[in-house]
Amino acid sequence: MNQKGDHIVLVGMSASGKTSLGEALSIALNIPFIDPDEEIEKKVGKSISEIFQSEGEAQFRSYEQGIIRQLIDFPKSVIAVGGGLPCYNNHMDVILDIGRVIYLDLSVDVLVVRLIKNSSDRPLYAGLDASEFEDKTKALKSERERFYQRAHKHIDASTPIQELVKEVIEDLS
Repeated sequence: MNQKGDHIVLVGMSASGKTSLGEALSIALNIPFIDPDEEIEKKVGKSISEIFQSEGEAQFRSYEQGIIRQLIDFPKSVIAVGGGLPCYNNHMDVILDIGRVIYLDLSVDVLVVRLIKNSSDRPLYAGLDASEFEDKTKALKSERERFYQRAHKHIDASTPIQELVKEVIEDLS
Protein backbone atom coordinates (compact mmCIF):
# COMPACT_ATOMS: atom_id res chain seq x y z
CA MET A 1 0.00 0.00 0.00
CA ASN A 2 1.13 3.53 -0.75
CA GLN A 3 2.62 5.26 2.26
CA LYS A 4 2.53 9.00 2.80
CA GLY A 5 5.97 10.22 1.86
CA ASP A 6 6.76 7.59 -0.79
CA HIS A 7 7.00 9.84 -3.85
CA ILE A 8 10.13 11.35 -5.35
CA VAL A 9 9.28 14.95 -6.20
CA LEU A 10 11.54 17.00 -8.48
CA VAL A 11 11.43 20.79 -8.19
CA GLY A 12 13.32 23.56 -9.94
CA MET A 13 13.06 26.17 -12.63
CA SER A 14 11.57 25.50 -16.05
CA ALA A 15 14.23 23.87 -18.23
CA SER A 16 16.24 22.58 -15.24
CA GLY A 17 15.80 18.99 -16.45
CA LYS A 18 13.02 17.78 -14.15
CA THR A 19 11.20 15.86 -16.87
CA SER A 20 14.36 14.26 -18.27
CA LEU A 21 15.55 13.19 -14.82
CA GLY A 22 12.04 12.12 -13.82
CA GLU A 23 11.65 9.86 -16.83
CA ALA A 24 15.11 8.35 -16.30
CA LEU A 25 14.42 7.73 -12.60
CA SER A 26 11.06 6.20 -13.45
CA ILE A 27 12.76 3.66 -15.70
CA ALA A 28 15.63 2.98 -13.27
CA LEU A 29 13.29 2.49 -10.29
CA ASN A 30 10.46 0.86 -12.26
CA ILE A 31 7.83 3.23 -10.88
CA PRO A 32 5.46 5.61 -12.71
CA PHE A 33 6.49 9.07 -13.86
CA ILE A 34 3.93 11.85 -13.41
CA ASP A 35 4.04 15.32 -14.90
CA PRO A 36 1.27 17.37 -13.23
CA ASP A 37 1.18 19.73 -16.23
CA GLU A 38 0.33 16.77 -18.50
CA GLU A 39 -2.38 15.70 -16.05
CA ILE A 40 -3.86 19.21 -16.16
CA GLU A 41 -3.78 19.23 -19.97
CA LYS A 42 -5.62 15.88 -20.08
CA LYS A 43 -8.22 17.03 -17.55
CA VAL A 44 -8.87 20.45 -19.08
CA GLY A 45 -8.36 19.51 -22.74
CA LYS A 46 -6.03 22.45 -23.40
CA SER A 47 -2.29 23.00 -23.43
CA ILE A 48 -0.75 24.89 -20.52
CA SER A 49 -0.12 27.83 -22.86
CA GLU A 50 -3.78 27.82 -23.92
CA ILE A 51 -4.90 27.73 -20.28
CA PHE A 52 -2.69 30.73 -19.47
CA GLN A 53 -4.03 32.62 -22.52
CA SER A 54 -7.72 31.84 -22.15
CA GLU A 55 -8.16 31.38 -18.40
CA GLY A 56 -5.16 33.13 -16.83
CA GLU A 57 -2.44 32.13 -14.42
CA ALA A 58 -4.74 32.16 -11.37
CA GLN A 59 -6.99 29.49 -12.92
CA PHE A 60 -3.94 27.44 -13.93
CA ARG A 61 -2.70 27.57 -10.31
CA SER A 62 -6.14 26.37 -9.20
CA TYR A 63 -5.85 23.37 -11.53
CA GLU A 64 -2.37 22.70 -10.12
CA GLN A 65 -3.77 22.69 -6.60
CA GLY A 66 -6.36 20.07 -7.55
CA ILE A 67 -3.78 17.85 -9.20
CA ILE A 68 -1.21 18.08 -6.41
CA ARG A 69 -3.82 17.08 -3.84
CA GLN A 70 -4.78 14.05 -5.97
CA LEU A 71 -1.14 12.93 -6.19
CA ILE A 72 -1.11 12.22 -2.46
CA ASP A 73 -3.14 9.08 -3.14
CA PHE A 74 -1.21 7.91 -6.23
CA PRO A 75 1.06 4.87 -5.91
CA LYS A 76 4.74 5.62 -5.37
CA SER A 77 5.87 7.71 -8.34
CA VAL A 78 8.45 10.13 -9.62
CA ILE A 79 6.74 13.52 -9.94
CA ALA A 80 8.26 16.46 -11.84
CA VAL A 81 6.29 19.52 -10.79
CA GLY A 82 6.12 22.76 -12.74
CA GLY A 83 8.61 25.44 -11.78
CA GLY A 84 6.03 27.63 -10.06
CA LEU A 85 4.00 24.94 -8.30
CA PRO A 86 6.03 24.91 -5.03
CA CYS A 87 5.57 28.68 -4.70
CA TYR A 88 1.76 28.85 -4.48
CA ASN A 89 -0.97 27.77 -2.08
CA ASN A 90 1.41 26.09 0.39
CA HIS A 91 2.22 23.46 -2.22
CA MET A 92 5.80 23.18 -0.98
CA ASP A 93 4.43 21.99 2.37
CA VAL A 94 2.25 19.42 0.59
CA ILE A 95 5.06 18.04 -1.57
CA LEU A 96 7.46 17.92 1.38
CA ASP A 97 4.88 15.67 3.07
CA ILE A 98 4.26 13.35 0.12
CA GLY A 99 7.83 12.44 -0.63
CA ARG A 100 11.52 13.08 -0.96
CA VAL A 101 11.81 16.51 -2.60
CA ILE A 102 14.85 17.10 -4.77
CA TYR A 103 15.80 20.54 -6.07
CA LEU A 104 17.50 20.59 -9.47
CA ASP A 105 19.62 23.72 -9.38
CA LEU A 106 20.99 25.19 -12.57
CA SER A 107 22.66 28.50 -13.39
CA VAL A 108 20.63 31.27 -14.98
CA ASP A 109 22.96 31.22 -18.01
CA VAL A 110 22.25 27.55 -18.77
CA LEU A 111 18.53 27.97 -18.06
CA VAL A 112 18.33 30.87 -20.53
CA VAL A 113 20.00 28.84 -23.29
CA ARG A 114 17.58 25.95 -22.71
CA LEU A 115 14.53 28.20 -22.42
CA ILE A 116 15.27 30.05 -25.65
CA LYS A 117 15.43 26.69 -27.47
CA ASN A 118 11.86 25.79 -26.52
CA SER A 119 10.17 28.95 -25.33
CA SER A 120 6.90 28.17 -27.13
CA ASP A 121 5.95 25.77 -24.30
CA ARG A 122 6.69 28.33 -21.57
CA PRO A 123 3.73 30.66 -21.00
CA LEU A 124 5.65 32.91 -18.58
CA TYR A 125 8.07 33.66 -21.42
CA ALA A 126 5.43 34.28 -24.08
CA GLY A 127 6.05 37.45 -26.05
CA LEU A 128 9.56 37.98 -24.74
CA ASP A 129 12.47 38.43 -27.11
CA ALA A 130 15.77 36.66 -26.44
CA SER A 131 17.27 39.68 -24.71
CA GLU A 132 14.50 39.66 -22.07
CA PHE A 133 14.92 35.98 -21.17
CA GLU A 134 17.85 36.56 -18.83
CA ASP A 135 16.08 39.26 -16.79
CA LYS A 136 12.89 37.19 -16.56
CA THR A 137 14.81 34.06 -15.55
CA LYS A 138 16.86 35.91 -12.90
CA ALA A 139 13.69 37.44 -11.46
CA LEU A 140 11.79 34.14 -11.37
CA LYS A 141 14.70 32.23 -9.87
CA SER A 142 15.23 34.88 -7.23
CA GLU A 143 11.54 34.84 -6.32
CA ARG A 144 11.29 31.02 -6.23
CA GLU A 145 14.62 30.17 -4.63
CA ARG A 146 13.33 30.40 -1.05
CA PHE A 147 10.78 27.68 -1.83
CA TYR A 148 13.23 25.46 -3.68
CA GLN A 149 15.75 25.76 -0.84
CA ARG A 150 13.33 23.88 1.43
CA ALA A 151 13.82 20.67 -0.59
CA HIS A 152 15.28 17.67 1.20
CA LYS A 153 18.17 17.46 -1.27
CA HIS A 154 19.78 19.88 -3.71
CA ILE A 155 21.59 18.63 -6.80
CA ASP A 156 23.57 20.31 -9.55
CA ALA A 157 21.40 19.78 -12.62
CA SER A 158 24.30 20.43 -15.00
CA THR A 159 25.61 16.96 -14.14
CA PRO A 160 25.02 14.27 -16.84
CA ILE A 161 21.64 12.56 -16.45
CA GLN A 162 22.96 9.06 -15.61
CA GLU A 163 25.09 10.51 -12.82
CA LEU A 164 22.04 12.36 -11.49
CA VAL A 165 20.03 9.13 -11.54
CA LYS A 166 22.78 7.38 -9.59
CA GLU A 167 23.02 10.26 -7.09
CA VAL A 168 19.27 10.28 -6.45
CA ILE A 169 19.07 6.49 -6.07
CA GLU A 170 21.98 6.55 -3.61
CA ASP A 171 20.23 9.33 -1.69
CA LEU A 172 17.08 7.21 -1.43
CA SER A 173 18.97 4.22 -0.01
